[in-house]
Amino acid sequence: MDLTWIIIIMVIAFLLFICFGLAVANFALDKFYDVFEEIDKIYAQTELSPWQYIDILNQKYFDGEIVVKTISNVAGDAYSKKTLYLSGATQSSQSLASFAIISHEMGHALQDKQGSKLKTLNFLRRFGKVLGWFLMPMFIGGIVLMVGWAELFWVGVGLLAGCALTLILALFIKLRMIAIEKQASAFALDFLKEILQEEQVKQCKKLLDSARLSYWADFFRTLLAWTFMTKKTKLFS
Repeated sequence: MDLTWIIIIMVIAFLLFICFGLAVANFALDKFYDVFEEIDKIYAQTELSPWQYIDILNQKYFDGEIVVKTISNVAGDAYSKKTLYLSGATQSSQSLASFAIISHEMGHALQDKQGSKLKTLNFLRRFGKVLGWFLMPMFIGGIVLMVGWAELFWVGVGLLAGCALTLILALFIKLRMIAIEKQASAFALDFLKEILQEEQVKQCKKLLDSARLSYWADFFRTLLAWTFMTKKTKLFS
């Protein structure tokens, strides 16, 4: 194949990748909210209340060690250090969305019980945040040294290389987070299969998949920030 055609194909592939990444980065979160509203209207066909469901999972998988705390932030459901943080809406709703959210966070609890994935991720995020404080000073300093002081040119190069490594670390952490979210969702589906029929489990999977896509959106927002065509994101959020 002629070299010109190879270059043209590579350029087209690159542009298609950027278009795909921008689409995911800018619209995945809106898609998640649309799916959430859809699934939140579907009644879970189980006699269990959310509290009873939590208690069953807690006793079966965690020897009753998981503590539940109520939070005011409707979108702030989370798990950390044997504590399940759930909004009042999630705890009281009999919708499939509530059961899916509870199951996903209990999936994180199971990850925490089985290994150190969450602890390692949290350490990397804290470490990354510290590096993030120096990102802009390093970038500005690197440019200034490279342009203004010939004798410090390579120091400037080193500072810019440090910026690049910080961005690579941020992308690695986001990919690691996606993998962790995927496993937590897999655990969640196993939990849900114990109480729901197959069709409703599929509905919950739809919600969990759209939630994971929002993490991919965050990854692409970081990767394509240089285009200035994505929504803002935090490197180590």
